[in-house]
Amino acid sequence: MKISNTISKILIVLLIALLAYTLWSGLSGKGNVETPSQLVGRTAPEFALQSFNGEEVKLSDFRGKTVLVNFWASWCHPCREEAPELERAYMSLSGKQVEFIGINVMDDRKSAEKYIKSFGGTFINVHDPENRVHLDYGVGGVPETFFVDPDGIITGKHRGPITEKMIMRYVEDATLYNSQSEGLENQ
Repeated sequence: MKISNTISKILIVLLIALLAYTLWSGLSGKGNVETPSQLVGRTAPEFALQSFNGEEVKLSDFRGKTVLVNFWASWCHPCREEAPELERAYMSLSGKQVEFIGINVMDDRKSAEKYIKSFGGTFINVHDPENRVHLDYGVGGVPETFFVDPDGIITGKHRGPITEKMIMRYVEDATLYNSQSEGLENQ
């Protein structure tokens, strides 16, 4: 009976350790990779959320532009690391047919507003108070970033903090996505 109890306790400790490691690697950005997604090649799930400025923001309002959709939270350290990179990339692409939308999830609005002020976020940021949109996109942890071509098709997904250089590559790929796939269809 004592051996069974000891084994049970060891298994529980191992299970908790495995769960903690999995969570840590997902949220710490150690898994900073281009992530396969069943959504790549499909129409991006629509959303309509309120921006921190009080305006309704719908993804479909940006058809005709390449869109970066970034899921973040104020408590997320890797999100804080990538925020200046997102802002620099956004400023570099200003005036082009590219839009950035930050979606705040699993967070309270006050902390999110403070976070935005701290990094000078000039691109659109919205709050998802019911935490539904990240489920539609299959987000497993923050930060995660999706790239949507001008026709609303997801062309890429990146998990973990992203750099300005990576953003530029993904945006270029998303912008060229339809012209490349149309060229293949015509061959």
